[in-house]
Amino acid sequence: MSMHYQVWLALLLLALPFQSQSQSAGSVTIGKEDTLYSRLLHEKRSFFISLPASYENDDFYLQKHYPVLILLDADTHFRYAASMIQHLSASENEQIPELIVVGVRNTNRSRDMTSNLTSKPSYFLDFLEQELLPHIDQRYRTVPYRLLVGHSLAGLFTLNCLLDQSHFKAYIAIDPTLTWNNAYLPKKADSLLRREPFAPAKLFISQANNPFEPGQHAGARGKAFDAFNASLGSNSLKQLSTRYTYYDQETHFSVPFRSLYDGLLFIFEGYEFPYQTFLTQGSEGISQHYQQVFTQAGVNLLPPGKVMNQAGIFLIQNQNQVDKGLELLRLNEHYYPRAAGAHRSLGRAYQTKGDKNKAIQYYRKVLTFNSTDEQATRAIKELTETP
Repeated sequence: MSMHYQVWLALLLLALPFQSQSQSAGSVTIGKEDTLYSRLLHEKRSFFISLPASYENDDFYLQKHYPVLILLDADTHFRYAASMIQHLSASENEQIPELIVVGVRNTNRSRDMTSNLTSKPSYFLDFLEQELLPHIDQRYRTVPYRLLVGHSLAGLFTLNCLLDQSHFKAYIAIDPTLTWNNAYLPKKADSLLRREPFAPAKLFISQANNPFEPGQHAGARGKAFDAFNASLGSNSLKQLSTRYTYYDQETHFSVPFRSLYDGLLFIFEGYEFPYQTFLTQGSEGISQHYQQVFTQAGVNLLPPGKVMNQAGIFLIQNQNQVDKGLELLRLNEHYYPRAAGAHRSLGRAYQTKGDKNKAIQYYRKVLTFNSTDEQATRAIKELTETP
């Protein structure tokens, strides 16, 4: 059994009590619906919003700020997308950072998704950038990192937003309709991508199999994808990080689920805690790793603190590597100085090490953030009463 698998299994077991406590009887809420009147579109627009699990009443990710994912065709994709993102970013997993998911419902889909592909102004993109995103920023704790996800005709819109260098920093285009209007977009891409410098961005683009013309390169669709991918491969695109995936076993209607999963892992590649880097290079290796990841992404995020916390506890309690575990927990304190959970874990760690004074010091820090914390109160009482 590999070391990575052992760590993963142990962290999963540590997380099981937390999962059972977080479940309660009653309905399961994925998100809520909201509306915004658009002065640009001259109509009321509805959207779904899903907030991260840690957004309210979290003693570790206190007042955390989050990237925003804009999901098009929300009536079709919001339910599974919000659930998938919550799973990938859950405290026992944290393969990607927690995201605020905003699913935009359609009114006139054809108008919205193709307006930026004609000579007409792209009022729908203006609505997203100038009205919806400021509305979300005003009401929720966000960081300036935006992702755009679209499927089919919305995937075409997503790609054109990339070509026009919109305000988004990452794009997931799921089986986009590249044949639209006599393959207009691949032709536009050929003229732009080969000569224009691009701001740093990441693109994941997927292609499904076509049962009427099976095969990656078959038919008009295959040729359109080949042309677009050839433009992506041009040498001038040093700032644009891309990944293309062809799904031989998926159709146009089944491919969104796998595409979103793979796309999110590509967009946030490097975010998952690198256990081997810590075991071989220590805290300095972790600091350098995440500095590089977030610098490349162009956003000031923080590493996955809850997984780092669980890994530190695991090293102390299950591997008898107290000093190594303490090193990781102290690094976590550096990233999350106001997290009661980080100080609580350090209190437990120093208690295990036999350093009573340090343990009391960290348990008292817990109480500065949560004066009713029973575990810290009980631990201080036991430590002060013990001769």
